[in-house]
Amino acid sequence: MKIFIAFLKTERRLAGLYRMDFLLKVFYSLVAMYGIRSLWVVLYAQDPAMVGRPLPSMITYAMLAVALDIIFYPSALSTAPQNYIARQVRTGRIDTDLLRPVDLQWQLLFHNGGTALFGVLWLVLPAWLLGVLFLGMELPPGLLYGTAFLVSVLFSFLILFSLNFLLGMVCFATTNIRQITMAYSGVLRLLSGSLIPKWLYPKWMQSLINLLPFRCIFETPLNIYTGAVGKADIVYGLLLQIVWAATLLSMGKVMWMGVHRRLTVQGG
Repeated sequence: MKIFIAFLKTERRLAGLYRMDFLLKVFYSLVAMYGIRSLWVVLYAQDPAMVGRPLPSMITYAMLAVALDIIFYPSALSTAPQNYIARQVRTGRIDTDLLRPVDLQWQLLFHNGGTALFGVLWLVLPAWLLGVLFLGMELPPGLLYGTAFLVSVLFSFLILFSLNFLLGMVCFATTNIRQITMAYSGVLRLLSGSLIPKWLYPKWMQSLINLLPFRCIFETPLNIYTGAVGKADIVYGLLLQIVWAATLLSMGKVMWMGVHRRLTVQGG
C-alpha cells in the first residue's frame, strides 16, 4: 500500500508541474464526451431501432465509456505496461527494474493503479459531474448498481493491466512490439464495447466476443451503470471478471518468471 500511495503522490506532483497539460486533459475529456454524445444523438435521430436502447441510456453508456477510457489509457501512453517494458528492454534499463525489491508485475500494477486513481479523482469525477448536470448523463438506477459499477471498474482495470503486461512480455522475444501494439489496440477498442456496443454486432460476432476477456473491460461496468442488466446478470458479470482477472494475472506471473530466467538485455 505504501508503494501505491507513493506512485499516487508522484502523479499529483507531475500534475502540479505540468499544469497546462493537466488542464488540456480536462478539456479533452469534456470535448470527447460532448462529441460522442452528439454522435449518438444523430444516429438515434436516423433510426432509433438501430441503437437498441433509449437515447438517454445510450448517451450515458457512450459518455461513460469516454470517462473510463481516461482511466484505462493514461495520457502518457509510455506508462502503459507494454510500452514501458518495451522501452526498458530496448534501452537496456530493464536491469534497474530487476534490482528493485518489488516484482516487476507489482511495480507496474502499483504505478498504473496510482495513475488510474489520480485520473478518477481529478479528471473523471469532474467530467462525470458536468456530464450529469449539463450533457444528459444519467445516474445509476440505485445504490446497488452504483456500488457494483465501482467494483466492476476495479476488475476491469486489473484485466486490462494483465492483458497489457502479457503483451509487454512479448517484447522480451521480439524487442519491438510497435506493430503488434497497434493491432492489439484496434482489436481491444472494437471488441471491448468502448466504441461499438456488443449488441450492435452480428450474432456470430457477439458469440466470439463472449469468449474473450475484452468485453469485461468496458461493456460489463457500462451495462451495470446504465441498469441494462438484472441483479443475476450483475453477479455473473462480476464473477466472470474475477475469473478473467485471476487467470490473466497468473498468466502474467508465469510468463514473467519464464522470461526472467532467460533474460537478454540489449543496449545500456
